[in-house]
Amino acid sequence: MALPLSDVRAFQRDPLALVADRAASADLGFVPLYLTLRPVWLATDPLIATSVLKAKTDDVDKGKLVQRLRPIMGESLLTNVGDGHGRTKTAVHRHVQRNAAVANLEGMLAAINHCVSRVAVDGYYDCESVSAPLALQLGCIALFGHEVITVADRVALISAVRAVEAELADDMFRMFPSPPWRARERETRLAHARSIVDEVVSRARRSKIRSPIMLSLESAGLTDEQISAEILGLLIAGHHTTGATISWIAQHLALDPTISDMIALEADAMLDSLEAGDAGALRRAPLSLAFVREILRLYPAGWWTSREVMGKVTIGGKTFRAGDVIMVSPWQLHRDPRFWEEPDVLKLDRDFTADAYMPFGVGPRSCIGQSIAWFELQLVTLQLSSAFTFLQAANEGPALPRPSVTLLAPDLRFKVHPRRQSVMWDRENVA
Repeated sequence: MALPLSDVRAFQRDPLALVADRAASADLGFVPLYLTLRPVWLATDPLIATSVLKAKTDDVDKGKLVQRLRPIMGESLLTNVGDGHGRTKTAVHRHVQRNAAVANLEGMLAAINHCVSRVAVDGYYDCESVSAPLALQLGCIALFGHEVITVADRVALISAVRAVEAELADDMFRMFPSPPWRARERETRLAHARSIVDEVVSRARRSKIRSPIMLSLESAGLTDEQISAEILGLLIAGHHTTGATISWIAQHLALDPTISDMIALEADAMLDSLEAGDAGALRRAPLSLAFVREILRLYPAGWWTSREVMGKVTIGGKTFRAGDVIMVSPWQLHRDPRFWEEPDVLKLDRDFTADAYMPFGVGPRSCIGQSIAWFELQLVTLQLSSAFTFLQAANEGPALPRPSVTLLAPDLRFKVHPRRQSVMWDRENVA
């Protein structure tokens, strides 16, 4: 019989391999992972995983691992439970749907086009310096509106968000508390990051142009501190997740030049409509949408989530008691050959309505910004495909992801060739 904590080293070394191997070695259902003094139960059956994620919050709610984020993140949608979560989600939900992205289509296109122009001048697509900053800029446009915050504000937010993300990654699976001096150093770094977010949010709230999300958070009766925590949470949720996905998009445009060429043709048929404000043109672009869906199957940014059992409950034929922790891993479900033919291969003709497909989770705790993410990622795919041919180094296959709090892309760099001269703006326009 396995001992408590006996899987910790394997999890710290390669958590993706651990969850995949442990799931493959057992029948569908629940598999124990010995990460704490009590087993963490990995749900390996997509129907059971769905029932866990859709369970009533009186029975199952956010797990202990997620709650460990609260000292770092503060009170926000990512960490709240119960009535606090419901109140804030109600205030924010309607403003992070597809319509919110459509309203900012012009600003998002301008941001992507500016990024394309910089890449064209450099001759390289460097994921570290392009993908995450672009994702944060698109997130800021969705949250604050176009040109509400300055370039300097965005740069400051990038540094603040990265600082908080680093602390999240360090703390999430720490088995023992940090020594006091390390804890004090961490709190100093976090206080500085929070002060940056507070200042940028304060300036945005004083702007003549008030975003619907900001107005809604204010009308929900949230304090200044809570509003800043919500904005920080939304930025973190969309920064590395969307940024990493954009990097995987770039990689597979290089790895799969035939698909890249086909998406470029699709883009050329509708970019004029998009630039004229017709967001509905995206619905007439099934190839790029299937490509994004498959990228999110291969590399689900939220590669895991956990839930804590609130009281005695039976799920999938297994009875749990209060305090038990259940883990759901979209990475495992998306790569399991029991649910997907050739699961490690990019294919655009898959059934993305399958129960085992959940890149943003399911149920009441699913990603609140997923509609905007789909919109942004399809826009980026079309723009990049139309603008460039991506070149992959000879004999190189897909890079391996780096699992952290989210699934991160490694440092990737691709040489690009412009497909058309029009992407080469004057350097004055790019500076």
